[in-house]
Amino acid sequence: MPHRFPVKDIAHQAGLGTATVDRVLNNRPGVRRQTANRVVMAIRELEAQESQLSMRGRKLMVDLVVEAPQAFLDTLQDAVAQELPLMRTAIFRMRNDLRARFPVDQIVFALSRIERLKSDGVIVMAPDAAPIRKAVDQLVDAGIPVVTLATDMPATKRATYVGLDNHRAGETAAWLIRKWAASDTPARVLVTKRNEAFRGEEDREAGFRKGMATFWPQAQINLLVQAGGQFFAPQVAQTIGDSAVAGIYSIGGGNRAILDALSQSDMPRPVIVGHDLDPENREFLVKNKMDAVLYHDLAEDIRNAFQTFISVHSGGAIAMPENGAILRVFLPPMVQDGRPE
Repeated sequence: MPHRFPVKDIAHQAGLGTATVDRVLNNRPGVRRQTANRVVMAIRELEAQESQLSMRGRKLMVDLVVEAPQAFLDTLQDAVAQELPLMRTAIFRMRNDLRARFPVDQIVFALSRIERLKSDGVIVMAPDAAPIRKAVDQLVDAGIPVVTLATDMPATKRATYVGLDNHRAGETAAWLIRKWAASDTPARVLVTKRNEAFRGEEDREAGFRKGMATFWPQAQINLLVQAGGQFFAPQVAQTIGDSAVAGIYSIGGGNRAILDALSQSDMPRPVIVGHDLDPENREFLVKNKMDAVLYHDLAEDIRNAFQTFISVHSGGAIAMPENGAILRVFLPPMVQDGRPE
């Protein structure tokens, strides 16, 4: 396998032992395909980082451990790629472990593995579960700063949280739905969540309920949590039943399944507010299948996470970033031919 990097650099990038990497590079037997793929990916990542690594500055290895829908993962990777070349104070290299389905025990294993491999910082988007909180604290105790992304774990030793004020986002969704719902529609609203273990989704729901209590107190709120995602459309259809809903607040994605369920009913389309400005949601806005998308700048989150790591490693000589991302609302008129104006 052609490459121009020391075996130890490939091993560090891939998170493998040098002997394993040597076995893969020389096509020796006894290596799983998944392991070989990690070596190939590590070489590609090193090639992509080579121009950046020629810059002066401290080299910091940062791990990104995220469970999120694939559309979010794609957008996040674009944000990382956008920010890395702009960093000048230090040179950042990334190891990514991004999965649409990431069981708690595997997240704990991934974080424990990072502790063994050593890292200069970890960005985590994961459920606020006790085993994960413990693994985060162990990283911090080992001298590895941790930043939580999009969904927080405040009861840990993490350095900071980067992302939306999720409670405020939920209140904003409530205001929009009440503002746009027809006055003669039944006061029934559906809230859909992807995972009850994510604090960010929990905060969005709490903010939405608070907002509805203020803006539309007579509304009935039905909560639906995705059961693995595979059968989400039937769940939505069953929840809607024969009674129309005035609005849907999609907290955790699955919007295509929601729209599929609505298309199979004879009900008028309710007001739909979702999260994250990914290509799929842009498509739905263009086709007038959604009314608004709440989002924030993921590149700004990554920038703030990097600055946090620089601040920690500088002993505070470089200031920590200000916390709190700006909540943005994207509407159908802002899209022309599938692109923002």
